[in-house]
Amino acid sequence: MIHASEDGDSLSEDEVIAMVFMLITAGYETTYNLITNGVATLLTHPEQLALLQQRPELIDCAVEEILRYTGTVGGTEATTFAAEDITLHDVTIPRGAMVMALLASANRDPAEFDDPDRFDITRSPNDHLAFSKGVHFCLGAHLARMETRVALANLIARFPDMKLAVAPDELHLLPIPLLNRVDGLPVVLS
Repeated sequence: MIHASEDGDSLSEDEVIAMVFMLITAGYETTYNLITNGVATLLTHPEQLALLQQRPELIDCAVEEILRYTGTVGGTEATTFAAEDITLHDVTIPRGAMVMALLASANRDPAEFDDPDRFDITRSPNDHLAFSKGVHFCLGAHLARMETRVALANLIARFPDMKLAVAPDELHLLPIPLLNRVDGLPVVLS
């Protein structure tokens, strides 16, 4: 990145730093959070874990449901402002007001998902917004899905009796704005 250029135009120091920060946050932190959230969710929903163990071909569906149910990113662009006055569902958002798309909330919308608070690895369709949409769609979505699929499938196959080492109510999310990250996930891998 430091030496890359196109037509003599190269990235500034600030652009290189921003890109490195984005790669670390988007390319690493969100994926390990997704894998951790997936393990936590499967272990706190033992009937779904048992179903996945019985039917390993459901791994892709399980990853999609983990994305919908827990996600890793709660919203996008914390500093988006309304370009004009707009009224949505009888609420007017004035021009200049800060707005935020809450992906995690959209993924629990009962108008879009039947029984949205239920974790169901057979859910279909599952048109979640965990990776956002349009111009904000996550560039690493395919890689994150693959890494999660491989990690979960191998972990479940290698440690079929894996369980939480603590009570489920002892698992807590860290207070990090716009990220869903468990503060530790103690497990017994028997």
